[in-house]
Amino acid sequence: MPMNMQYERTFGLDLSKKTFHGCMLDGPDLGNRHFFTGEMGPQGKAKLAGRLCKCDLVLLEAGTSSFSLARFLLENTEAEVVVLNPAKLYNIFNSTLKTDKSDSEKIARIARTMPRDEWPTVSIPTKEEQAERSTVSLEVFLAQEITMLVNRLYALFNSMGHPFIRKSDLKTEEARLTLANRLLCEEALAMEQAIMLSNQIEHVADQLEQCKQRLRDICLSHPKEALSLLSLPGVGLMTAASQIAFLNDGSRFNSPDSYVNYVGLSERRFDSGTKVSKGHISHMGNKCIRRNIIQAAWVASTKLKGNPLSMKYKDLILRGKNKPVAAVAIAKKMIQLSYILVKSNGIYEFTKQQGLGAFRRKLQYHKLTQLLDFLPEITKREMEEIDGTKRKEAAATTSSPKKFA
Repeated sequence: MPMNMQYERTFGLDLSKKTFHGCMLDGPDLGNRHFFTGEMGPQGKAKLAGRLCKCDLVLLEAGTSSFSLARFLLENTEAEVVVLNPAKLYNIFNSTLKTDKSDSEKIARIARTMPRDEWPTVSIPTKEEQAERSTVSLEVFLAQEITMLVNRLYALFNSMGHPFIRKSDLKTEEARLTLANRLLCEEALAMEQAIMLSNQIEHVADQLEQCKQRLRDICLSHPKEALSLLSLPGVGLMTAASQIAFLNDGSRFNSPDSYVNYVGLSERRFDSGTKVSKGHISHMGNKCIRRNIIQAAWVASTKLKGNPLSMKYKDLILRGKNKPVAAVAIAKKMIQLSYILVKSNGIYEFTKQQGLGAFRRKLQYHKLTQLLDFLPEITKREMEEIDGTKRKEAAATTSSPKKFA
């Protein structure tokens, strides 16, 4: 007997770029199946919407075109639309038969065979959220593109007999062209390739700077969340913007641990009898946030001394943890703190105690000083008082009379 009898019909959709395959289950116990196909263009979407009624359920896998179709169906029909996490649809990727038609049937049968609270659902983002996530993904792509081009240029110099050039020597256009003119002037083809690669690096770097400005716009569009996230040591522009794009105001998640699980920083557990052991992190989650928060954890732990996160990192090292494991533990703690601060619109207490001046300098570095206009007045006064106390202490130290022997 089907698990979810409140639905008269269930539609399972398997999408591709231009077309989709569908399977409709209806009749007693949703036992009758009907297959159909359609196009992903406006006419195909409208035709699909015309088939749907109020008591219908539409299931589809998350993908590049899934969210736009899901939003269209929600806006133009009364059917319930659910997007599923494809990584957790074991009945599909464990199957020996992998066709679009069979996958659509397996998706539709989830309504029959799986309890509603066990569906691996994915929240459907708004158009604004989708655009913000695309911007974050673009920044990652452009940064990787620059790294690839610099590696290519370094390999060119190495292949021409100049292995002692450092990649740091290739960061600026002037340095790249100077090296090319000095070392490759007798090799016309190599010189031409070096100039082409240098120009391409400069072009992608300009695009990356434009993308970073869009990241600043994301932070300025969500000032309260941005202030909370940037108050954490080690969190910069990219880490804050990526969390805003996917976490938003935190309402998607029930607890800090659910957010940790979404990012993919929760440990695997292996229990047997009385033995309980933990494995490595799952890596099943949002790669973009995980990548950035681990980098932020390294900065907070090793570059910014004296903060609670660096002290926790040192404690883990003293307890015998190796550095990467300790950094991942700090990243997990930062994800939990991010959720708590965003939900409460709070500022990290350590940052408060550093005063408003230190926080302003951090925001100036990221060109986000405008965010201070949204800092709560009570918090701002507290941080200004701390600055005043520090100035008085510094003045008292410098003006104290020197003791002579």
